[in-house]
This record gives sequence, C-alpha cells and structure tokens, in this order.
Amino acid sequence: MTSISEYQYIVNSCRELPPPQGNYHVNDYVMNLISTVLDYQMNLTTLTNAESHYKENHWHTIRTRDDLANVLAKYPNDAEGNRAAAYKLWGYRYGNRLQQLRQLLAYFDSIKVTDQESLRSWAEKSDFEKDFRGKVKGLAFAVYKWLVMRQGVETIKPDVHVKNFLKETTGRMFSDQEAVTVLEKVAKDLKRPANELDWSIWERPRAKSH
Repeated sequence: MTSISEYQYIVNSCRELPPPQGNYHVNDYVMNLISTVLDYQMNLTTLTNAESHYKENHWHTIRTRDDLANVLAKYPNDAEGNRAAAYKLWGYRYGNRLQQLRQLLAYFDSIKVTDQESLRSWAEKSDFEKDFRGKVKGLAFAVYKWLVMRQGVETIKPDVHVKNFLKETTGRMFSDQEAVTVLEKVAKDLKRPANELDWSIWERPRAKSH
C-alpha cells in the first residue's frame, strides 16, 4: 500500500511534469496489432527499425485484417515459417513475436474485433482479467494497458519508465498494479488525463538527455 507521504511525493513530482509534446494514439488496426507484439521489452532502435520496415514496405498493401491474414496464411505456422513471415513484415526474424501476432489476430477474430472501430470499442469496455489475460502467451498486463491507451483509454502503462519514476520519487519499487492504481488516482486529483500523465513520464528521460 502506498503511504500518505509517498503519495504526496508522487503528486508533487507529477505536478511538476509538463504536458506531453507527443500524442501516442494509434488510429490504425493493423499498426495496433503490430505494435502490440513488438513494443515491449525491445530496444527502441530495433522497434523503430521494425515498424519503419513495415511502413516503408507494406503500409499500402497490408491495410486491413484480411490483408494481414492473407499474408500470414502464405507462411507455415511453425518456427521456420514464423521467422520468414517476421522477416517479411519487420525485417527481423522474430518468430516468437510473429506467433503472438497470429494468436492476437485469432483472438480478436473470435470476438469480432476486426477493424479499428471495433478495436476502439473493445478497448473502452474491456477488462484485463476478463478480456486479455492468457489470450496470447507472453502478452501480459503492461502490454494490455499500452494497447488500450493507444485507443484513447485513460489509464497508465506500468513499464520501466513509470516504475523508475516512482522509484526515484519514493525510493522503492512498485508492482504493476500498484503503479497503475496510484498514478490513476494522482491523475484524477491533478485533473489530468491518466494517459497524458503517462506520456509526460515517458518523455521525461528524453527531455533530460537533450
């Protein structure tokens, strides 16, 4: 549990954060699925290169759920096939991430989330425990939070930036759930959208480096 003094330290630190310069909403179904399986525990340069490879080579031909499914169907759903499909999409042979993309697409197909409008509607109504936990092996709480945040849901993604910020502020590590709970409360008290507070925290180390 967050103590009263810890909470006040966090409030004061968050109050000093400027509004984010960026807007990290993603209004594209295929890009949202790709980012979901790529944008966790990956070096930023590698992530940027992988997403850029897709945008430069496939953006105009893989635009819909059916486009993506048709490309994936051309490759066997085994280790070698997934590495080959990953290399085509991203320029890296991340077969495990490609397997997650297949599973994520299949899960969303099963609940009729097949375009950006239905993805946004699902994100607004979804609950991690009921609607995402265990659906795709390796995609857990923080990945879910980042996915729904990109659709405009006002919440917090408990990634390394958020947890390091809380550790710097209070001197201790926070669990994923505690980090989300406390910063959502702080955002409400400061009358700031929680996702914008998250983005301000994410931009903070980059501002320091310039």
